Amino acid sequence: MKKIIKSTLIALFACVMASAFSGCKEADPEFVHTDNLINQLFLSTTLQGTQHAFTIDEYDADGNKVEGSVTAEMVDGGYGIAHIEFPLAQFDEIDLTKVFLVAHVSYDVIITPGLQGVHDITGDGIVIDVRGGNGKVRKYRIYGTFE
Repeated sequence: MKKIIKSTLIALFACVMASAFSGCKEADPEFVHTDNLINQLFLSTTLQGTQHAFTIDEYDADGNKVEGSVTAEMVDGGYGIAHIEFPLAQFDEIDLTKVFLVAHVSYDVIITPGLQGVHDITGDGIVIDVRGGNGKVRKYRIYGTFE
């Protein structure tokens, strides 16, 4: 009899817990943000150093570069490239293996991996994913060179 009561209580507890955790509701569509773009990207070579802003080239799903004002819908399925060119004369002053990055993004956007810490943007640089509130992911390659 004790085993029946114990298994009934365990089953009842499992049902209560399942209903408690499945009660979350999906967000209303008007509150889901679709923007998964980096609005602006800054680079600094030291914690107190000057920040350098640079442009990001946005490409659509067909690999065509999109000029002008870009929206997430225009470049859905595409990617972004941030190529930072420094003058060759600054080669001894700037260490591209130790840079700090800051991205300005819209509300409800997650960048993976995060930009905190020091990054090496030489060679192929780094690739990050920018996920909008609707779950769509946009990839960005960030790299630097001396020209």
